[in-house]
Amino acid sequence: MNLPDRSRSQPVHISHIRKSFGAFVALKDFSLDIEAGEFVTFLGPSGCGKSTTLKILSGLTPQDAGEIRFGDRRIDMLPANRRNIGLVFQNYALFPHMTVVENIAFGLRMRSWSNTAKAARVDELLALVRLEGLAERRPEQLSGGQQQRVAVARALAFEPDLVLLDEPLSNLDAKLREQVRIDLRDIQRKAGQTTVFVTHDQVEALVMSDRIVLMNAGQIDQVGTPVDLYSTPATEFGARFVGANNLLKATITGIGTDPQAHVQGAGLSIWLATVSPLVTGPEIWCCVRPEHIAIRAPTETGPETGTLGKVTDKIYQGTTVLLDIEIPGVEKMRAERPTSEANRINIGQTVNVLFEQAHAVPRMP
Repeated sequence: MNLPDRSRSQPVHISHIRKSFGAFVALKDFSLDIEAGEFVTFLGPSGCGKSTTLKILSGLTPQDAGEIRFGDRRIDMLPANRRNIGLVFQNYALFPHMTVVENIAFGLRMRSWSNTAKAARVDELLALVRLEGLAERRPEQLSGGQQQRVAVARALAFEPDLVLLDEPLSNLDAKLREQVRIDLRDIQRKAGQTTVFVTHDQVEALVMSDRIVLMNAGQIDQVGTPVDLYSTPATEFGARFVGANNLLKATITGIGTDPQAHVQGAGLSIWLATVSPLVTGPEIWCCVRPEHIAIRAPTETGPETGTLGKVTDKIYQGTTVLLDIEIPGVEKMRAERPTSEANRINIGQTVNVLFEQAHAVPRMP
């Protein structure tokens, strides 16, 4: 296949974008650089500004201020049809009267590609999205996952400078969604296409992205790799939004040497593996992921970070079990342990709770 490589993809530069709808400020001085061929996800709750950013990129909504460049070319003053952007919508927007081949070739026909070039490009894309045997079917004859791959192929067909994916997995059932997000990521890697993906689903963002742009209230909260956002959130919002987390009110000592979180009301000290660079004072949240809480019998000897707690509930998840634990002076905490281990633990049992890894983020007033 003669698919485009990353050297032919365009970097995207978004500078100081602002957007208001009446008194509501949707975007506040939004700036971001996206590398050529990178898969970037805008993640955040409803109303955070991620969809507004996508619409501004696509030309469907004008910004109030700022500029956008694809490489050296400024595009924010151009109408949508001159920005060379591929779009994949939530409902795929396939033409029901057209075959798979005709849907993929639609953009090429609008751009007056020759029949020979058009046929060659469609063949490349059919192979890329693994739909070679379904070329003459219409959308109603395809599964949801197959329709999604047709929509992606159509968006890639004319080699756009940027592909925008607007929550394209939201209409799929859970099992199919799990498979299709891997398919989508594989297609993007092979095509080497600069891509922006919009979602509120943190699992999708963690699985698919080179980098995640976590947004909150019209601003960027944190930008980083999936590992960055999960392992070392910068803010309380990030710690609460990305993955399950136990947040304990604490004060910190020994920043930069041997950082310790002293949990308020519990007389408990926890060693901190990492500390957000935004921490500037003693007041912090001590963040402990459920999988980083170990459970031992009270008679077992553990490190100083251990403390006694009572198991109040068990939630079976298949390979793992969630355990709700009450610790004197601390709000209820949740641990996640392998099922084989959790089977030996009963509701009402007193256990020794060990904090294997913890991270500090600033506690805002």
